[in-house]
Amino acid sequence: MTLTLSASVTYRILRRLGGGHVKARKIIPFIAVMELAIALGIIAFWVAFFSTDMVNIEDSRLRDVYIAFESAFPVADFYLAVMLAIGGIGLLKRRFYGTMFSLMGGASLIFLGLLDISFNTQQGIYSLGVEEAVMNVFINSLCIGFGTYLVRSLWKNRSEQTFSLVQ
Repeated sequence: MTLTLSASVTYRILRRLGGGHVKARKIIPFIAVMELAIALGIIAFWVAFFSTDMVNIEDSRLRDVYIAFESAFPVADFYLAVMLAIGGIGLLKRRFYGTMFSLMGGASLIFLGLLDISFNTQQGIYSLGVEEAVMNVFINSLCIGFGTYLVRSLWKNRSEQTFSLVQ
């Protein structure tokens, strides 16, 4: 219930910031910057994950399960970061490929958020403490909220986008 409300609230906030009746030319820079920021955030997470011990789970079984789960994601997250970066750069340059890669990145964000929610719920990650719960709810809400906003906004404003098909 909390996760659904958080994703819904995140989506509504993002929609108010750049969606609704605002023309595509005003939404595109916001979307592009957000995509680039999230792509950098993903890369920063993996640098921190592999260079520090950021897993603060005392239960050794759950710690092993969590590390195994996270260890399955570097390639997929790298793909996501690349899609978001190419999409963001393409949108800023007003190229058609920006929309295509942004849509792929948005759909991937939604999938990632849902997968994280499923794992976190099944393994009790949200109940490990307030800090862990807040951080995970924020990340999951950002993925689902911004992913949905990204796909919806670009699709809704596709007729207003005047991108060059020439690279």
